[in-house]
Amino acid sequence: MAVQSTLAVEAQQSYPHQNGRPRLSIWEYLKLLTKATTIVPLRMAWYILRIVYFSARRRFNIKYYVFCAIVDAVFTSFNDREIQIYSQPTVDAYYTWVNSKLGRTREPALRQRLVHDIQPLGQTGGSLLWIGNRRKASKIVLFLHGGGYIAPALRGHYDWCWNAYVLAGREAGVEVAVGCLQYTLLNDGRFPVPLVQATEALGSILDSGTSPSDIYMGGDSAGGNLSMQVLSHILHPHEGIRPLQLSEPLAGVFLVSPWLSNNVFSDSVKRNDGNDMISTGALDTLGLALYGEDQIKAHKADVLAGDLSAANPYMTPLDTEEAWLDGIGDVTSRVFLTVGKNEVLYDQGVRLVSLLRRRNATCQIRLDESEREAHDFILVENIFGKPGDATSRMKSWFKGTITAS
Repeated sequence: MAVQSTLAVEAQQSYPHQNGRPRLSIWEYLKLLTKATTIVPLRMAWYILRIVYFSARRRFNIKYYVFCAIVDAVFTSFNDREIQIYSQPTVDAYYTWVNSKLGRTREPALRQRLVHDIQPLGQTGGSLLWIGNRRKASKIVLFLHGGGYIAPALRGHYDWCWNAYVLAGREAGVEVAVGCLQYTLLNDGRFPVPLVQATEALGSILDSGTSPSDIYMGGDSAGGNLSMQVLSHILHPHEGIRPLQLSEPLAGVFLVSPWLSNNVFSDSVKRNDGNDMISTGALDTLGLALYGEDQIKAHKADVLAGDLSAANPYMTPLDTEEAWLDGIGDVTSRVFLTVGKNEVLYDQGVRLVSLLRRRNATCQIRLDESEREAHDFILVENIFGKPGDATSRMKSWFKGTITAS
């Protein structure tokens, strides 16, 4: 494929190490301070007022939707480097989470599953941050966090992994460990760097002797996108990246509010813009960081024209030929995709499920839609320390699969 040969040049580059907080110049700090004290408070106040009205009228969880408005204002107002200045790096959040969880956990059996266990992934710059006892686990989850390839993992991501997977396994009598991928963020982490790191993560789990049928993989938003990149790489090996050959399908793949297309003109974008954690403004921030201004304009023009020739099928599988995802049933036995009906990316999730069902009869595809949720509410629940409906649905699906296998 011509796209693959073009992208192969990128795959030969050296891979930068995982981001800490970036170093800003004095000018960048002044610009950041100006934004933080002028534009952002006004924008945030407007976004909050607007979303309170939206959620109160529908009797939704106002607190969760206010959080969405705050995230939207941040991603719309700041660039990738500015967002990272305000964010705790992925590994720091992991240490903080483990220490906090240990301080609140008294049961010895649970404390044994809470250790600082970081597994470097060779020279790729990535690493696996383990939750649970990977040496005793019979089921492994490879977790790929979201954040638009800009923001690091949050403590809520680790709570999600603990509540939905490790505790689900304990209740089912199955030892589960979760490897959370620490991957390089933008600006250094442009494609295919995260794919290299995610592929090495899955490869290292397979190298440890774990059968594919005992491995789950998934993530939220950009993490869902990265999960699809790995599936695409297994189906269509990317030149310059370690190939993965599976002896059998993976146990399952879970995709939460996945980003799958550069199409910002769909009905759900128009309907939910301003009522979600993601808006067209936030998508512009992501697009600029990923592609640059000229290229993102070209991508939008191609989508409007229906031109698929320039699309990167690994990153935006819905912007290429449908046959690209043929054979998913040979790569994973199950796909669980969850979307909120009030999110901008709703149409993308529904479209992917429809495509997979049409072209992959051997794969069990489940679409989980929530009338009351916006983008990535399983993460929002765990950020607030109150696992609710979204966490329960994920936990129920996961527990059902590990007891059935």
